[in-house]
Amino acid sequence: MREYEVTIIVQPQLEETARNELIARVSDWLVPGAEEANKPVENHWGSRRLAYPIRKFTDGYYVMYEANLDSTRIGEIERNMQYSEDLLRYMIVRKEEA
Repeated sequence: MREYEVTIIVQPQLEETARNELIARVSDWLVPGAEEANKPVENHWGSRRLAYPIRKFTDGYYVMYEANLDSTRIGEIERNMQYSEDLLRYMIVRKEEA
């Protein structure tokens, strides 16, 4: 298990309840069935302007997760994110060890 940072950009026109459900679903993809101690830390950055339009959207809602992930599950997580229509972009980065 290694520490990873996962950043997602959600479509801006989603209602708050749908957005929160999507954020919870992504959290469950990262650590399925996690107890409170193992849950990923969510940092909501909020709505921000994109550097360039993505699918004709100029804004997006940013969320960054910090989680301990098994590196063998990264492909499965990326596949789930790729097929989610409401995610504009995602990025998974391994944190450096100190």
